[in-house]
Amino acid sequence: MKRILIVDDEQPIISGLSLVIKRYFADEYTIVGSAASGREAIEKARDLVPDIVLMDVQMPGISGLEAIKSISSLGGSKAFVLITAYERFDIAREALSLGVCDYILKPVSRERLEIALHSAAQYVDRSRELEKLKLQLAEQDHQAAPLIKDAFFYRIKNGIPYQRELSIIRKTLNLQSEDAAIVIAFIRASDDEPVAGLYKRLSEYVQYKTEALIGSLEEGQYAPILVSLKKQDTERLQNVLQNLELAFASEINLGRLSLFPGEILPLESLHDSWDTALNQILLQPKALQTNEPLIWPPGLERELASAARDANLGQIQRIYETILEQLMVRGFHGSEDLYRFLGIISLIVGQLAESASLSEQEIKQLLDYRELISLWEHKFISSFLERAREKLSRILERAREKRKISPTAKRALQYMENHFAEPISLEQVAEILGIAPASLSRLFSEELGTGFARTLIEYRLKRAKELLRQDNLSIKDVSNACGYQDPNYFTRLFKNWIGMTPTEYVEFLRQNPEGADRL
Repeated sequence: MKRILIVDDEQPIISGLSLVIKRYFADEYTIVGSAASGREAIEKARDLVPDIVLMDVQMPGISGLEAIKSISSLGGSKAFVLITAYERFDIAREALSLGVCDYILKPVSRERLEIALHSAAQYVDRSRELEKLKLQLAEQDHQAAPLIKDAFFYRIKNGIPYQRELSIIRKTLNLQSEDAAIVIAFIRASDDEPVAGLYKRLSEYVQYKTEALIGSLEEGQYAPILVSLKKQDTERLQNVLQNLELAFASEINLGRLSLFPGEILPLESLHDSWDTALNQILLQPKALQTNEPLIWPPGLERELASAARDANLGQIQRIYETILEQLMVRGFHGSEDLYRFLGIISLIVGQLAESASLSEQEIKQLLDYRELISLWEHKFISSFLERAREKLSRILERAREKRKISPTAKRALQYMENHFAEPISLEQVAEILGIAPASLSRLFSEELGTGFARTLIEYRLKRAKELLRQDNLSIKDVSNACGYQDPNYFTRLFKNWIGMTPTEYVEFLRQNPEGADRL
């Protein structure tokens, strides 16, 4: 049964049409409402969702044709029948362009109304069938897309011509450009994650974060990625590769993921792009093999990635320190350890760059590893550790700046700065602020990213560095001035944090005055 909305500014017309429809056509049609103006018709159509609208042409305010335009934009299958007192060719012509299926003259006879309603009902049925067919076709395309994509990559890999099917391939896979490049992603397993796990994460990133296409995992170890490009748009290709390298920095530096780009070529010639990418793999077999034991378990990196995604600054710093400690225990050996650690920094920077509102210049500085590489190669362990800590401190400081610090946290920091030379405890500060010690501890962890004790130690040691640069105070004097009555304890803390004892630090400054700002 079709639902009818009657629109006319003359109530007798509405009443007459309603009476005829109810008396003679009640088995096929039901009247869901009526409207006396174009505006009311639009509102009623939105609420009542009619199948057929009997629309008067001439009404005050919004005309019948204007109302039809608005109602059509609401979507759904609707048929319109115009009701007019005058037969005008210009109105009929415009009505046809809007999809109006019939129009009848006043006064409306029962026979003419029956013909118009039958025509409108057929129009609605055909429209619904067409919509249903479109949905079926869309569903078929969606189901066929993975098959077409797999067949496309298979032909590219094996050099099988696909030029005749290229138009279908482009339409189904939504390939807009004329050119593209194949990037082969070579994947290795680890103790914590099989190849399939890393491939799944890579596939999800490519699908949801880029406009590229990724093929199936081939031979259990590599997958092709198709990057659509304008002709010889090498800069765009490099941007895609850099984003992938940033998103999977730890996996790349671990040797678990390697990316090999091919040439930028027309879509019909991508087999040659595949070959150039494959040749890069064959020329770099060492990059795909390593038997070096891992310094820290990959699970630690996943914890770090999760903490970075959640902007859990305290957890980031704790895991980072754990990794630095394991570096100190193992010492500096092969470049694999170095680049795996640099991948850790890239991971943190990549995850926190947006939330910390880092500028492009700041990101470039944080990802500039030349000094760290030089210190590693010369085995300057303490300086390397200090530079590594500074890089993390800069990104965490910016992240903290973006956070809203509560008045309670500000008062706690202010007290700490004013009384750092005195014995300070969590319980003491909590009592002064009038809150529970557990609440204060949680406040520091959530808002500042570090615990109460660590925040106090960091502040005291920063002041200690300032005092040691004056070169007129003994180690004991500096220790007492920073709230540490035991110089030996102070020395151990200083060395763990700075990488050298206070005495070594003073000697370093004497020999390297320009290094004061760096250490």
